[in-house]
Amino acid sequence: MQSRREVQRERSRGTSKRMIRDLLILIILIFLVGWSIYAVGNHPKAEAERQATTIAKRYANLKTRTDFYIYNRENTYYTVAGKNNKGQRILVIVPQKNGSVRIVKQSTGLTEQQALAQVKSNEHPKRVLKAVPGIFNDKVVWEVTYLNSKGNLCYDLINFKTGSYVQQINNL
Repeated sequence: MQSRREVQRERSRGTSKRMIRDLLILIILIFLVGWSIYAVGNHPKAEAERQATTIAKRYANLKTRTDFYIYNRENTYYTVAGKNNKGQRILVIVPQKNGSVRIVKQSTGLTEQQALAQVKSNEHPKRVLKAVPGIFNDKVVWEVTYLNSKGNLCYDLINFKTGSYVQQINNL
């Protein structure tokens, strides 16, 4: 016959094993729910990227893709950056809805790094959030989004070909 202490020890061992098992199940469930939310939330972007890349391959002879951008202003544009079959670096700008696909040789305008450098030297941002190519007033532009020295959100639109500022929105 077991003593009362031995019975309590066995119960406490069983309880701690159940706690560990329940904790592991909870962690796995949290991971699965988080992954599901991420996958469902990311699906539209992944689908847009797939479609824009397919269009870029068809219309611009895109051979290698190096980047993908989403530009949202009056209209939404998806841009695929990469190299065509001649080895030229190109940007293929695809409208989300109606409009024509634009193919731009990167050598004819500012690169992403040049647009970022221009904003950094002129505006002295605290932190640059992104640089995205798109179409504004029927011109190809770089939209550079950053936080200024006060921590306020700012947008600069820079003409792709000339490098001049098209629009600046500060302190949002």
